Amino acid sequence: MVNHVLIADDDKDLVEGLSWYLDAEGFQVTTVSDGASALEAFRAHRPNVVILDIMMPGMDGIEVCEAIRRESDAYVMMLSARDGEIDKVRALNTGADDYVTKPFHVTEVVARIKAFLRRQEGKASQPDSYTWENLHVVPRERRVTVGGTPVELTSTEFDVLAALIARPRSVFSREELVKVIWGDDFFGELRLVDNHIYHLREKLANAGLQHCPITTVRGVGYAFRPEP
Repeated sequence: MVNHVLIADDDKDLVEGLSWYLDAEGFQVTTVSDGASALEAFRAHRPNVVILDIMMPGMDGIEVCEAIRRESDAYVMMLSARDGEIDKVRALNTGADDYVTKPFHVTEVVARIKAFLRRQEGKASQPDSYTWENLHVVPRERRVTVGGTPVELTSTEFDVLAALIARPRSVFSREELVKVIWGDDFFGELRLVDNHIYHLREKLANAGLQHCPITTVRGVGYAFRPEP
């Protein structure tokens, strides 16, 4: 299967350079320059990777990401010319999997995308399912339910949960989680791990999981501990 990347950015030079590099790496690429066109192209082509600039004419990247998250768990990477913490928090709260600040080197973006795709390919070796109390996780189907009710997670939130639940009671440092989930090509900030853990816990709690087994080990990292 050819992996399809949708790029939405009104910077023509950036789009041209990134498109050329992705095309050379064997990706199918669709490009648009505004938010409304991005959402239209996403619904028409259903790419498995979406790269969104936050500041675009009409609908901005945040609005587009929100719309995509209501329909898909595609990998979403947000781009911004600003390095403000507020922008990063907004992007991740919306459901983005990753965040890159301009200027960046195209090889960095492509490396992150490849790391994500390798994670998807590696799911076939996972056990069929995990069950704890009323939490049920099926890695091969990328399905999570609490008391039979589906829980909508982003791709990265699911991968964080699957990594922790596969080794119950083991403590993962942020660096270890990065290596398991993103691989050696990770160029982002370790705080991304904290953001994804926060949203994962929140979604499980909202679905009715009374005791969240994802615990913070102070000064070390995170663990899946079934016992309180």
